[in-house]
Amino acid sequence: MYVDQQQAEDEQRPQHGVLAPGDGDNVGAIGLGIYVKLTGQDTQGAYSLFEYVVPPGLGGPPTHIHSREDELFVCVSGQVTVELAGQVHRLSPGSVLLMPRGVPHMFYNEGEAEGRVIAVVSPSGLENYYRDLSALPPGPRDMAKVAEVMKKHGLSLLDKGERPS
Repeated sequence: MYVDQQQAEDEQRPQHGVLAPGDGDNVGAIGLGIYVKLTGQDTQGAYSLFEYVVPPGLGGPPTHIHSREDELFVCVSGQVTVELAGQVHRLSPGSVLLMPRGVPHMFYNEGEAEGRVIAVVSPSGLENYYRDLSALPPGPRDMAKVAEVMKKHGLSLLDKGERPS
């Protein structure tokens, strides 16, 4: 019995290994490369890890709010601009920015070079949102369907009349 218990515990432990840039499951959406590096299954629910590839000139997602998770951005190349609670932050390589749950934010690349961000999202689960979003039919976005997916995963868009606080 001990051998079976030990094997089960070993299977639940996070696996070790190096993930290179661009490795992972690409579930890109809204013109953004989104590579799922680690999921909640990999981290026992503690966090998810993503690599975002933000092309130059990309407008990014509209201002939105996460009700379930905090996001930590680490810029690893290029430049990415984040609007967080109405403040503009320009991230360059090595910059780190915490975006707590409940705080309106958006990000985009106003530069001329591709930007790359590593995002640590805690707790895990945002990978399921990205997978559901990328499974929507291609072509012009049906915002009603996008809103359904967002609501299912605890995200919401900031109403156009609202101001970030």
